[in-house]
Amino acid sequence: MPVTVYADVDYKGKSATLDQGRHNLDPSMNDCISSVRVPSGWKATLYEHPDFTGAQLTLDADTRNVDGALHDKASSIIVAETDEDEGQFVYSADNGDNWFYFEDNPSGA
Repeated sequence: MPVTVYADVDYKGKSATLDQGRHNLDPSMNDCISSVRVPSGWKATLYEHPDFTGAQLTLDADTRNVDGALHDKASSIIVAETDEDEGQFVYSADNGDNWFYFEDNPSGA
């Protein structure tokens, strides 16, 4: 399931559709993302700089206005599937290419 990023709020303006994976944004979409369509069961993590560095913001639902530090500032993005029933995989760019798995344990055991 792809994620679509838009240059303007409310899913308008130029757009790019990204499949699952790690993407440095094309110069035409660099530093201009204002809204994002994220299908159910997916997430998109926006990064301030290329190569998945700098400030980051993870979106797990449609976002009509990316506000805050990453409004019109994203240069790279990771699109990944989420699986809330099995825990959550979280990518850490600061520690190399590592995936960490956090298992949900609501009983506290």
